Amino acid sequence: MPVRTPDAEELHARAVAAASAGRHDEALRLLVRARTATEDPELLARIDLTSAYAEAETGDATAAMARCRSVLEHAGTSPDVRGLAHSQLGLLWMRRSEHAHALTELSQAIGQLHDPTSLAVAHLNRGNVHLQRADAAAARTDFARAAEHYRAGHDPVGAAKAGFNQAYCALLTGDLVAALQGMDDAGAVLAPLSAAHRATIEQDKAEVLRAAGRVGEAVVSLQAAAAAYGAQRLRRYQAEAEFALASTFLAEDPERARRVARTAARRFSRTENPVWAARAEALAVVAEMRAGSRSRAVLRRADELADVLRAAGHSRDREQLALESARSLVRRGGLEDAAEQLRRTRLGRDAPVTLRLLSRQARAELHRARSQFGRARQQVRAGLQELHAWQSSFGSLDLRSTLVGHGNELARLGLEMALRDGDPRLVLEWAERARALASRVTPVRPPPDPQLAHDLTELRMLPSGDHVRRRALREQIRQQSWYGAGGGLVEDPVGFDVLQGRLAATDAVLVAHIVLAGQLHALIVTADSAHVRALGEAAPVRHLLDRVAADLDTAAVHRTTGLGEMVRASLAADVADLDALLLQPLAAHLASGRVVLTPSALLAGAPWTLLPTLAGRPVAVPPSATRWQALLDQPLPAHPDVGLVVGPDVPRAREEVERAAAAWTGSRILAGADATAARVGELAAQVDVLHLAGHGRHVGDNPLFSEVLLYDGPWSGYDIETLDRTPAVVVLSACELGRTAVRSAEETVGMTAAWLHAGARTVVSAPATVADDTACQVLADWHQRVAAGAAPADALAAATAAAADVAPFICFGAGW
Repeated sequence: MPVRTPDAEELHARAVAAASAGRHDEALRLLVRARTATEDPELLARIDLTSAYAEAETGDATAAMARCRSVLEHAGTSPDVRGLAHSQLGLLWMRRSEHAHALTELSQAIGQLHDPTSLAVAHLNRGNVHLQRADAAAARTDFARAAEHYRAGHDPVGAAKAGFNQAYCALLTGDLVAALQGMDDAGAVLAPLSAAHRATIEQDKAEVLRAAGRVGEAVVSLQAAAAAYGAQRLRRYQAEAEFALASTFLAEDPERARRVARTAARRFSRTENPVWAARAEALAVVAEMRAGSRSRAVLRRADELADVLRAAGHSRDREQLALESARSLVRRGGLEDAAEQLRRTRLGRDAPVTLRLLSRQARAELHRARSQFGRARQQVRAGLQELHAWQSSFGSLDLRSTLVGHGNELARLGLEMALRDGDPRLVLEWAERARALASRVTPVRPPPDPQLAHDLTELRMLPSGDHVRRRALREQIRQQSWYGAGGGLVEDPVGFDVLQGRLAATDAVLVAHIVLAGQLHALIVTADSAHVRALGEAAPVRHLLDRVAADLDTAAVHRTTGLGEMVRASLAADVADLDALLLQPLAAHLASGRVVLTPSALLAGAPWTLLPTLAGRPVAVPPSATRWQALLDQPLPAHPDVGLVVGPDVPRAREEVERAAAAWTGSRILAGADATAARVGELAAQVDVLHLAGHGRHVGDNPLFSEVLLYDGPWSGYDIETLDRTPAVVVLSACELGRTAVRSAEETVGMTAAWLHAGARTVVSAPATVADDTACQVLADWHQRVAAGAAPADALAAATAAAADVAPFICFGAGW
């Protein structure tokens, strides 16, 4: 049978498909064959336009533009083909960041084209021009029209591209949930098409991750995208990925950001894109200033680049450059020049939150340098309020806790000025504003999410060796949890007089340990006084805490051996040293009574109840003083419903639970095959006090996957978010579940934090391993005392004082 030779139209169609899938070398080869197989001027013009697209994608923009102009100059070119030529020229001008030319060409194309798919492409590209000009509203309109035309042309891939770009608009306006959902939905269609599409999806999702504060994950995705583009010789895309990577490095490693940005700038120059090269160079200059540079040469270069960016319409890059220049001028002592720079830099209401925070930072630093501390605090306060308003739109604890990183510099500046002033009222306000920010956002109960529940069940049932599927499921669960909406409400920091009233009513004293610039301070507030004390360097405390954590774990395992005796002796000495650094200098204010501790995240994991100054005393450790006073308004019922759960393979768990249950009338126990995730979830939603006894594990790299083992597998912080109702008091008799991971400088996350975020009033847990015998004794005793009417923290103080061994249980939350 003879082999059929494809005709020119078929070759062209195959070339278009290859180019759309990112296989540009293949497309160019097919187009050469198509050109030799026809003399039809209309088809030749279309072949030229497709060639122009492929040539531009592989780096020859000059040749591509010449082909388009040649098509337009040909007298016999039909209106439809002329529309395509204008559309292609618009795309090429857009790639060069020549926005005015691009908009002119694309608008001409839209006026001449009739084919739905061609119209869709023109709208899609015009939307991208609007994106480059930071006009998200106009971009969203064009992308919506593009999606309509793609659907009219029965092109689901094109519609997915338009949908993906609409999601990117959501990212620019700060709606990270809509951005991630839209990218996920469109990505399901686009990712199978080619490596180039997958790289683009990875790149844009990485920008969502960066905005969400998940910098490490964003870096991995952007490096993978840059490598994928490089492997296919898509140099412009590679440079764009490097530009995004440099932006991601900026906050934590400005020197690395500078190097990557300069690499991107050189690559843009080689691909004939001078405006993008200027954007990358501007980013490199921002990185230099962020690293502390204040040289005149750098400032002059910043001014030159600002002019280029202004002319090209890249307002956001110019504004970032101007704000960093103002900060650099403040460091140089050029306060009047800095003030003038800031007067010329006024952000619109649609500016991203991160840029608005940078503006607040620059203005606050200028006011501080002028000794205008009140005005500086106003800027910091306003910036953090903007951040909280953004946070409050998200329901996910995971997302809210990572977003806090955007406000770290502002919060530190406010706290620094408060400590410099020394007024306890100011220190309280800024200690509250600088920490546990996620906990100040009022949580809302998320609606049932069948997909999340399904994924959590699959994860529980997954064989332990299936690491690939486990990682994929965890990422899917994490993203799914982001989709919940926030309540839009943020608690104001507790007022000083209100706090003193609460302390008087509960016979308590507040101690807030604060770490700033490597120095440790303490704020002490009683019912009728307040003091701020400097406690010295923080590093020795962190070193002791690491040693104490290791000794506690070892002592719990080796209770009756010679090694155990040695470890307990070392533990006693280290705990005494911690006490000497953290509490003994405050002894005059801690004579007796209850203690409320709101420690800096650097002190996460401190075994507070073991420190001699606090031994036998009721201690509560809430996320913040603000949250503590709010939790006090949620009293435990006089006759609570109690549920207890026995996890598998813990020798004395059943005895512990049965002894605890005996203290209550009508308590319910789940054990053996009844202790499944579904049954435990039902029980948790019905009771006021929930006791979980089982093996626990803290997961440092994703603390909301910290888990307690049930009959059918692990039950994690994400399971807690699916509950219809949360118990008032939760007891975690599971090793490690009082541990936390520190995020964004002052945010701590783990299973204890997940329960408090979900609405629990008090959580009793331990930041270290506890021997089974000790847990059995202490927690059974605790239940007896609470059932008799004692407050949770009071009961825990008495129960641990009566214990025969080390019992580092802590009462997190309200306490009483």
